Amino acid sequence: MKAVVYEKPYEITLAEVPDPELTDPREIIVKVTSTCICGSDLHIVHGLTAHVPKGTIIGHEFMGIVEEVGKDVKKWKRGDRVLVPFPISCGECDMCKAGLWPHCIRSNDKGEMGAAYGHGESYGGFAGGQAEYVRVPYADVSPIRVPDELTDEQAILLTDVVPTAYWIVDVCGVKPGDTVAVFGCGPVGLMVQRCAIFKGAKRVIAVDQLPYRLEYAKKINPGVEGINFLENDPGEMIQEMTKGRGADVVIDAVGLEAEPTNPLISATILMKRMGVPPLPGLRPEDQPAVASVSAINWEVEAIRHGGTLGLAGVYGAKMNSFPIGDIFAKGITIKGGQALVQSYLDELMQYVIEGKLRADDIITHVMTLDDAMDGYRIFGRREDDCVKVILKPHQTKVH
Repeated sequence: MKAVVYEKPYEITLAEVPDPELTDPREIIVKVTSTCICGSDLHIVHGLTAHVPKGTIIGHEFMGIVEEVGKDVKKWKRGDRVLVPFPISCGECDMCKAGLWPHCIRSNDKGEMGAAYGHGESYGGFAGGQAEYVRVPYADVSPIRVPDELTDEQAILLTDVVPTAYWIVDVCGVKPGDTVAVFGCGPVGLMVQRCAIFKGAKRVIAVDQLPYRLEYAKKINPGVEGINFLENDPGEMIQEMTKGRGADVVIDAVGLEAEPTNPLISATILMKRMGVPPLPGLRPEDQPAVASVSAINWEVEAIRHGGTLGLAGVYGAKMNSFPIGDIFAKGITIKGGQALVQSYLDELMQYVIEGKLRADDIITHVMTLDDAMDGYRIFGRREDDCVKVILKPHQTKVH
């Protein structure tokens, strides 16, 4: 089958790889009908994610048709249409029983967190979804049925983007009348803005550096105000816009830099890209941080005393200059981590079916899997006003 494969930092290929096979009777094989390119995939491509071996199939947002069923699977049969959330969870351990799905104890014996598709060894070493077929473990636990009346485009972002946005807005306690600032106007940031409005926020302020993304935010989320951080300090601007009070909730939909701007970080990534080995005696987790906290410093400045900071963006490295003193002084509550996707899927699917919440208008590019390299280029370089790319593995032409 064809799949998008990681080779080394800044190099991925569309390769022919072996078809997946069932390794446990609780698994299914899914024929992928739609899969997405995510900002987290750019972190992998740019060498910002540790322990991703050469040959890893990437991608963690996918849906499709059940192709093969393990003998102990009770929920699914061949031909069923399924959507697969990105956390891989056993459903039986203490963490899963507590609803902490991304922290599943059994799914990943290779790292400190639960497993996820297409993220390398630290996340369990599972093959990802930017492929024609995917092996799905614990099939009776996480995947959910997709009704026939929904198109793939209407449903696919429930794999990650929509539940991540809704979860962070929910756990941050956004309520009617709140002022919410959202840093980042990528897919998650756009949905965070929408979910904040859905929860009754009176004012939503979006921060980004790309004019087309700020305009897109205003277009699809009417009433959203925008700040370009290349033109104005967003922390100062939000304080000014709120008459010195600050935002009730500030949500980070940025995470570590997908394209680093800090010189030290850039040098570290260049070394990885060139294949320079790490310093002798250093474990991978002890290597220099490859992330920036510029967004967090602005966010802490923007938030009111006693407010809540939500970290929906991925931070996968140790940080320097983290503003812990300001966080302490302002009494800020921090919420963050991997989204508890499975806890929200049924509710969100119903909202989509009823037309109360949509996400398909965030999709700007639909391409074939053969065009995946173009998709990564367009998405990574922010070309052609790209916001979200969907790939169709079994189509040769997309209209």
